Amino acid sequence: MNCLTKKISFISGATSGLGKELSIHLARKGYHVLIHGRNQNKLNSLYDEIKSLNGTSTIINLDLKDYGGIDKLGYEIFKKYKKLDLLVMNAAILGTLTPLCHQEPKEFEEVLNTNLIANFRLLRSLELSLKESKHGELCVISSKLTKEPKPFWGAYSISKAALEQMIYNWYLENKKTNVKVYIIHPKPINTKLRKAAMPGEDKKKNQTPTNAALKLFTILKQKNDQNEIITIDL
Repeated sequence: MNCLTKKISFISGATSGLGKELSIHLARKGYHVLIHGRNQNKLNSLYDEIKSLNGTSTIINLDLKDYGGIDKLGYEIFKKYKKLDLLVMNAAILGTLTPLCHQEPKEFEEVLNTNLIANFRLLRSLELSLKESKHGELCVISSKLTKEPKPFWGAYSISKAALEQMIYNWYLENKKTNVKVYIIHPKPINTKLRKAAMPGEDKKKNQTPTNAALKLFTILKQKNDQNEIITIDL
């Protein structure tokens, strides 16, 4: 099947963890996956893995600090595909877990720039392609910290709360479109970010990225006629 006849998905932070496993599963299910990351070797490896499964993908090597590059990305995706069926905002950084006023301002800003501002730029850039899909889906990987705040999570939890507010604003402005919006609150997943946050915990109690990706795909494939944001614990 030509990639232009497939559903098109964009996954930010696709080279590891949930993003990687979701990219692989989407490719298995017939999506053409735009795999995003900053590490060319990891992107090449994921591309080859998807190809070995008879899937198709396109590598998007882009630093989310490159706002001009994000703006160009939207233009290029629309020019080539004329739509975007699934946008998964997955990429995020943790920062240091510390009392809020002990966090270095530079690091605080970096976390907000990656977890919030870059997603604003992505949404702004990809909005037209997303709306052109007959069944567009916007999936935002957030955190249960937005509902259950905890001390020391500082910039990370703040960035996720602000991200959700941004997505709610966008949804309210675009309720008459075909785009379905999902906010996902994952239970602990064995990822690099989780290991950095909780280095001493028992990994066996957490879900694997593969299992989390399968659960997320099941959520996305369900028929959804509700014209409202769906928030789900994964």
